[in-house]
Amino acid sequence: MPIGAATGVLRQRTPGPSRHAGPLTRLGWAAALLLAAPSCESVTPSVSPRPSAAAQSPRPSAAAQARLELHAGDADVWAFSARVQGALAGAGTLEDCAIRVGGDVFPAAIEQQRFFADVPLLEGENEIVARCREASAGELDSPPVTYRVRLEDTPRARARAALAGGKLVLDATSSEPSERSRAELVAFDWFRVRGGAAPEPLGQGARLELPAPDVGGQALYELRVRDERGRGDAARVAPPLEAPSGRAAPAWIDDAVLYGVVPPFFGDPPLRSVRAALPAIERLGVTAIWLSPIFAAPEGDFGYAVTDYFSVRPDYGTEQDLRELVDDAHRRGLRVLLDLVPNHTSAEHPYFREAQRRTNRAHTFAFYDRDEGGEPTHYFDWEHLPNLNYDSAEVARWMLEASLHWVRRFDIDGYRVDAAWGIQQRRGALWSPWAAELRRVSPHVALIAEASARDPYYLQNGFDAAYDWTEELGHWAWKDVFGAPRGIAARLGAALAATAARAERPERTLRFINNNDTGARFVTRHGPGLTRVAAAALLTLPGIPCVYTFDELGAEYEPYGGLAPVSRPPRGQLARHYEQLIRLRRGVAALRSPGHHTVHAGGPDDEVFAYVRHGDDASRFALVVLNFSERSVKKRLTVPEPFAAHARGGLRDALSGAGAHLRAGALALDLAPWDVRVLVPR
Repeated sequence: MPIGAATGVLRQRTPGPSRHAGPLTRLGWAAALLLAAPSCESVTPSVSPRPSAAAQSPRPSAAAQARLELHAGDADVWAFSARVQGALAGAGTLEDCAIRVGGDVFPAAIEQQRFFADVPLLEGENEIVARCREASAGELDSPPVTYRVRLEDTPRARARAALAGGKLVLDATSSEPSERSRAELVAFDWFRVRGGAAPEPLGQGARLELPAPDVGGQALYELRVRDERGRGDAARVAPPLEAPSGRAAPAWIDDAVLYGVVPPFFGDPPLRSVRAALPAIERLGVTAIWLSPIFAAPEGDFGYAVTDYFSVRPDYGTEQDLRELVDDAHRRGLRVLLDLVPNHTSAEHPYFREAQRRTNRAHTFAFYDRDEGGEPTHYFDWEHLPNLNYDSAEVARWMLEASLHWVRRFDIDGYRVDAAWGIQQRRGALWSPWAAELRRVSPHVALIAEASARDPYYLQNGFDAAYDWTEELGHWAWKDVFGAPRGIAARLGAALAATAARAERPERTLRFINNNDTGARFVTRHGPGLTRVAAAALLTLPGIPCVYTFDELGAEYEPYGGLAPVSRPPRGQLARHYEQLIRLRRGVAALRSPGHHTVHAGGPDDEVFAYVRHGDDASRFALVVLNFSERSVKKRLTVPEPFAAHARGGLRDALSGAGAHLRAGALALDLAPWDVRVLVPR
């Protein structure tokens, strides 16, 4: 989201009305009538004899004016129960009330002219009618409304795996029956999942013992449960091959090179155009793609104003287009992440429009965070993006179901979560159970928070990585590094040190020189020479590097400038530079390790930034030397022990193949303008 230019102020919010009601124990007169009547239309109210014309009043009586109203209209419900509320319109006194849901009747509590009841619901459509007796008018019926429960009443599979006595023990005993029917679980089937092949049946039972898998393998097991109604669910588990120290992130995330994709920039239709570009993306060497929001949104919107979380926006393509894109990416070894937008909806979302139209009588009124005056809150100047209210259990369930939908139906590999910081501020306890539920279904799902990696909260609450931001919301850690031609190396060193000092795991920092919020492209602002060196830093420093749409081509555009295809320069030296750096990162283990030691961070006569990248084995290291200057420079660098001890046989530039030798533990280099060296032991 475009944070830097935001100017508005967040309104304060106030808690919504209590959802607790006292127990209701008796079926009264109205309930008995409802039980006897299959529908409100079949009940004939009692009729008094019609008075003579002379006796008729020129105005209707108060009793004749009385009518019964339910506060909510037709609504989607993300729960198997709801509070139904209504009132007597006009003068009168309510004596008895009941709510009919389908064929069931529930007594309602009365408070003066208002009534309410907490009623259970079935999945799908539930017709709801209220009937009350008013002292003068007799029995009154409300017009019917329909509550559509958007949940499926299915069991919940839970798979666990443990190594014990040389065996792999698969355990399904924590699986749960469906929350509405509570139907008994009757079948537990286990499968081994290998790549794109059909799952291999392993056996049945709530517990299954198998030979322990190979330590070097990437085993994945699937549990399918079924209840006595034939309803089912599936969960997956990856066995712990070593003693876990806390939750393990997906194994692939530490080796990931991410490529940000804005589908309409690739052509029309967008999703098919992205699929056509997969061979070029694969050749670049990245390991995963991140699609900008693909959910339904207003025409022309970049995608962060969502109007439907369960459909592909039609101007991008169809569900089949997305499925073919994901399947093709997987065949090429590319993971696929979607951009999830759970902090807010569009002001044009049907739920928000209904809430605005009916105000607090709408079922969805409580879906949105509100200030003390009942007005929807928003961040910055995002007045068209009202915040969701995560104090509502229905909102939390709605977003969870949306998240699970794309994992289950399209086998996506994770989410970049937009404005994750907003929900952390309003409902910090949400993320951990949300992440756990996603990983119940797919343990290798990766979750990246749009929030600062300097805040340990995110890695402690289910996320695998967070943004390279400062402590200031939305402020890129490298934003001021490149603002002036002198002092770049020193400013970059300071930014890296600040993140390393605060981040729980600096190597889980999502790094970038461009993304959707950085405005004009880096090459436009700083030119091709500095872009070349900044790209080398991006791809050789600890962290998860993200290359954004056509960075490798030097394309110039602004992401929020429109959704037309972007003009792409022909593939040239910059593309080959990116390909070589990505190939090097994937081939040299030290460049993927967390170890980082700064050797030199600029001086009065140079803009040289040099650092050692290493793992636990000091003999396997890489010395990266970057010249952030248009000037040639001669530089003598002292290589720290113990790395120098493993470089006495000489070093080799993994980019050019040229050799270099240490003398007295130091390395003399002649660096060209915008030079990049990645030196490894021979």
